[in-house]
Amino acid sequence: MQLKQVFAMMVAAILLLAVGTDTPAQQEEARNIVEIQITGNKNIGRDAILSAIELTPGMPFDRQKMQEARNAIDRMGFFQVVSAREEAAPGGVRVVFEVVENPVVTAIVFRGNTVVSEQELLDAMRTKVGQVYNINTLEQDLRDIENLYARKQYLAYVTNEAEIDPATGVLTLPIMEFRVGRIEFTGLKKTKPWVLKREMKLKEGDLYNAQQLQRDITRIYELDYLDAEKYEPPRREPGDREGYLNIIIPVQEKKTGQVSVGLGYSSYQKVVGRVELSETNFQGKGLGLNALYEAGGSRGDSYELGYYSPWFRPDNTSLSIRLYDRAVYRFSSSAFGGGVNIGEDADYTERRKGVNVGLSRPFGEKLRGFVTFRTESVDANFREGSTVDPSLVAITQSGSVTGIAFKGVLDRRDFALDPGVGSYYSLSFEPGYSDVSRAGKGGFTKTELDLRRYFSPEGPKETVKDRRRTIAVRLRAATSTGKLPFWEQYFVGGAERLRGYREDRFWGNSMLLASVEYRVPLSGGLGGVIFADYGDAWGNDYVDVIPELSQSSSFKGHFGYGLGIRVATPIGNLRFDYGFGDEGSRTHFSIGQAF
Repeated sequence: MQLKQVFAMMVAAILLLAVGTDTPAQQEEARNIVEIQITGNKNIGRDAILSAIELTPGMPFDRQKMQEARNAIDRMGFFQVVSAREEAAPGGVRVVFEVVENPVVTAIVFRGNTVVSEQELLDAMRTKVGQVYNINTLEQDLRDIENLYARKQYLAYVTNEAEIDPATGVLTLPIMEFRVGRIEFTGLKKTKPWVLKREMKLKEGDLYNAQQLQRDITRIYELDYLDAEKYEPPRREPGDREGYLNIIIPVQEKKTGQVSVGLGYSSYQKVVGRVELSETNFQGKGLGLNALYEAGGSRGDSYELGYYSPWFRPDNTSLSIRLYDRAVYRFSSSAFGGGVNIGEDADYTERRKGVNVGLSRPFGEKLRGFVTFRTESVDANFREGSTVDPSLVAITQSGSVTGIAFKGVLDRRDFALDPGVGSYYSLSFEPGYSDVSRAGKGGFTKTELDLRRYFSPEGPKETVKDRRRTIAVRLRAATSTGKLPFWEQYFVGGAERLRGYREDRFWGNSMLLASVEYRVPLSGGLGGVIFADYGDAWGNDYVDVIPELSQSSSFKGHFGYGLGIRVATPIGNLRFDYGFGDEGSRTHFSIGQAF
């Protein structure tokens, strides 16, 4: 009987296990959350904390989900410590989250900021005084501070020493503003590095500024020593000290020395030989030298010597000197013709001997002032032995002229050698004195205004290598007082002034000229241009002296238009224009853009 009882009890136990007693884990899952408590919070509301978690009363209790909720509260960023525990409660489980809040921010202190003000930094931040310190918000603030510097073209970051004092609530943010370490040019073979560095406003030790660096590089390429077609962007490398960046600027030089030898013949000048030497970067020191010799011609040999120092003084004051004894042939019919035949077989020339000395210096980054002194003697006449109409004697004036010109230039073009957008304004004033046969003695003044604007639908050039479709507009106006010799007047017509007309077609004591060009880059180094010019020179005592070239005593606009080609070469952009005017068509050849 006793054995049967033992057996019955064993069977009952097996059946009980088979049917059913829950394991501890199963019993835990069966318990529901009856309450969620938040303790330790003072400024962060209970509802705000509960909204960050997925636990709610009535849910089955799960220890893993409780831990996930603890992590979610921690990720809110308001707390130094977050802990979680469960407690037995009538009808289920009570979940308790205990938090230790970050301090309230009582002040924000910046250290190391020099180019961005404290107020700008505060405005950029989401963390405000009076709020509970939040690590997540601060991380976003640090990115916003870096972006604020980047918008101003600087580089900076908040260092790892950023911290809040738990006792006082003072948040300290040390800022590291990057400075320029070493500036290095790679690829130079001739040019001395200091020649390029002196053009840079950004110096070693200065705060790094990307915009200023690009402006400096543009200014360096405007010297025309480097090949803009082979431009490469600068690189930044870590410097030798923390917070310093080395700037590496790769460049390729272009040919700056030119030697040209020519031989020509015309019925007027006979055999003419020409030798010209020019160097814009002598010995790689940025000095300009040029020499010209022309042998033969109806008015004898011609000579010219020139010198230019862009940094005659350490403040970027430049010096230019030009000595010359040259014959100038006016009224050529085209770029490929000689002196125009006035009357039967006469060609007009001027023998000019003189010296020009100029000084200029910058006043800020965009404004530059110029002072130029000149004195020269001029002998105007017709080719010896030619038949000259008596009326032409009035323009065969000889004498001397002396003047000093003052000029101001405000240049805001994105790239002076080939602008895409920007403006160029210049105003010059020259008082002078002349002592000339057939014109007498006396003083005079000459005033000239030159206004240029450039527009591109693609916006400014970001680098010197960029090519843009550009609309270029220019207005030139000039006037004078006193009695000018014939050869001191304003001459209009030809490649530089009023295309579609012969060189120096119109002259006078006043001038007005407007030009517009639409420039389109083509493949390779080619560019196309559609142009229109409108202007005149008028008001003088020499209106009727050359019947073949009629003049006017008042403004009468003349219109010229046409097409052109620009060809990029090692010596600059070659310019070929074919223009149409009231008197036919003309071919014009020059170097560089028209303006």
